[in-house]
Amino acid sequence: MKSALLLVALGVAAHAQTILVKPYVQPGDGAALTGTDVKVLTWLTDQKPGEFTVEFGVAGQPVREEKPVRLVLDFEPRKSKPAAKPPAPATKLPPAATGGEPKVVAPVSREAEQHYFRYRTELTGLPFDSEISYRVKLGTTVVREGAFRTRASAAKPIRFVAVGDLASGRPEQNAIAFQIAKQKPEFLLALGDIVYPGGRTLEYMHHYWTTYNDVATPGETTGAPLMASVPFYPIIGNHDADSSKLPDYPDAFAAFYFFSVPKNGPSPAVCATPLGSDPQVAQAFRTRAGAEYPALNAYSFDYGSAHFVSIDSNRYVNPVTLAAWLEKDLTASKQPWKFVCFHAPAFHSSPQHGAEQKMRLLEPVFEKCGVDVVFAGHVHNYQRSKPLRFKPDAKQAATGSLVNGTFTFDTAFDGVSKTEADGIIHIVSGGGGAALYKLDEKKTGTAKPAAAPKLQPFTEKFNADVHSFSLVDLTPTTFEMRQFSIKGEELDHFKITK
Repeated sequence: MKSALLLVALGVAAHAQTILVKPYVQPGDGAALTGTDVKVLTWLTDQKPGEFTVEFGVAGQPVREEKPVRLVLDFEPRKSKPAAKPPAPATKLPPAATGGEPKVVAPVSREAEQHYFRYRTELTGLPFDSEISYRVKLGTTVVREGAFRTRASAAKPIRFVAVGDLASGRPEQNAIAFQIAKQKPEFLLALGDIVYPGGRTLEYMHHYWTTYNDVATPGETTGAPLMASVPFYPIIGNHDADSSKLPDYPDAFAAFYFFSVPKNGPSPAVCATPLGSDPQVAQAFRTRAGAEYPALNAYSFDYGSAHFVSIDSNRYVNPVTLAAWLEKDLTASKQPWKFVCFHAPAFHSSPQHGAEQKMRLLEPVFEKCGVDVVFAGHVHNYQRSKPLRFKPDAKQAATGSLVNGTFTFDTAFDGVSKTEADGIIHIVSGGGGAALYKLDEKKTGTAKPAAAPKLQPFTEKFNADVHSFSLVDLTPTTFEMRQFSIKGEELDHFKITK
């Protein structure tokens, strides 16, 4: 794994400020395909003074200039335990007594005070269907030059990636990032567990940015500077907001500092990460996070011919309470395609997280509102369901996390010759870098070399052998998805047509 903290030194005597995280592109508060688009550029420095300018524009048009807004981020080290040892490579522990994949402990940087300036520039008034070039300068020194696409209008084709369970400090995350970059997506759906083990600022600085943003030479062992041009839409996972918490970890919930999304979600009473028992600590977090809290917990946006909804599936979220907002949002959209994203899948065949089924309670809402595909992570492998319909058992709907019910499958759909799906396809794409979840051979009754593993009746495809990601090409009438491995091999390929 690369160095914990990539320092991009600006060798100019007049400027002592050091760039800690290079400028990267975020979606910003762009939801509907009306008016113009917006994007956000964000970067981090040390706390030495500096003057930045952002230049941007469409090719052939006058260059616009903006000044960034600076936010001070100060974090004390974790107080409840002694300082951690210096950074070490990721290590494997023996398999648990219940079997399955060995647990991987991500490398953790040394506990210390953290002091940053976060800079953010909102780029407004951007035309849809356009390439925007940008240049960020510290004084007269160019920090980063890049370009990104604005959102596509409804009639245009789009290409995007969906993948979760990303930065655990393992070398596989670099290879996946490199393969994603080769496919040139317009944006990426980060399906939760964006950084391990606790979603802390310390962990982003140690083993996130050096894979997806601050990469001088792209490659299988180094990653790729995806975020310089590809907006990441974050979906909140358990390791992002339900692992390390306030006030024990002062730098917890870092996703709310580093990402910027549409601000059209429900009220905090419906869906928001709990901020702990210390009101002063909670208020300090709210001040730093600004409007991104609780925006990241639930939001939606249009891109091309699709409407996307991102919702939090953590333990503190009640899907029944969320259903009213979700139905209103999905019903209001007239886009031909509708996709929902959350971290913990409703349907999968892995023994890991097998009892976490509460998101099944939203399946009737998805069906009523015309959802086509649901994307999830959490389970560290690739799975695709048959097109399905599910009616939860009312007697069990409000008890525990197991949700039984009645299934209906579209067994005629094959994604090749029969491409009109009667039901919703559920995708698990959790192979972005964390240790893979393989089937427990003792529980499934299989042994190597065995025939196909024992799967749930709704599972059509299953691959836990390699890390992978989902690539989607979409037009108003065709959804085409391919699953690519860490080596760029095609693991699955299917179409849905309308």
